[in-house]
Amino acid sequence: MGTNVTEQRQHVRYQVEFPATFAGDHAGIGTVYNLGMGGCKVVSDRAVKSGAVLTAHLRIPGQTNAIKIRAATVQWTMKLEFGVEFREMHELERAHLKQLLATQMNIAA
Repeated sequence: MGTNVTEQRQHVRYQVEFPATFAGDHAGIGTVYNLGMGGCKVVSDRAVKSGAVLTAHLRIPGQTNAIKIRAATVQWTMKLEFGVEFREMHELERAHLKQLLATQMNIAA
């Protein structure tokens, strides 16, 4: 059997639930569920392919500005969900994401 995805992660993931839009190799909208500094899980009715490169806007409730991920690579897909690894982010966006994660309590399995 393959290695468990959680064992491969370098960053803790938190359980969240908020909308995101994505563009690039695939475009659409989805809901972010597990989120960490290194990536997230998205549930969307839009089919994506592993290896696709996306830009993503994470729309955090109560905040006017979305967190923009300049480049994220799709690592895995499963029915209506997929996982992305964040490849390229502006330093300010990274700080914004770090600040958001500091307020999260529920660690994802």
